[in-house]
Amino acid sequence: MGKYYGNVEVKTKKPKKKKNEHNRYRNVIKYFRVTPKERELIEARLAVTGMKSSTFFIQSCLYQKILVKGNIRSFSVIKDTVKELTKKIDKNPHLEELDPMDAERLLTILQIIESSYEGR
Repeated sequence: MGKYYGNVEVKTKKPKKKKNEHNRYRNVIKYFRVTPKERELIEARLAVTGMKSSTFFIQSCLYQKILVKGNIRSFSVIKDTVKELTKKIDKNPHLEELDPMDAERLLTILQIIESSYEGR
């Protein structure tokens, strides 16, 4: 029902939203499993930061140094990604025009390689 101003009714109804529709910029949900001990450690670190848990996990995932312990799976993924990126770079050698997602993948691989040399 709307509000009345004199003889004119002004409708104030908002359009109905679907059941799970929210006004959120971040609308993708990621889940992962941890042991009870890992949960306890994560919650302790989270409490010290004073951040919301979503901010803490985003910051941790995006801006922390990556430590990869080499195994067949990780080497295989890195090798396949480098092959794919090599083909894209060969087709278009101007790295400024590289797709931002591909640039991020390349940067991540280089950081992994760099951190493995620092540990020696």
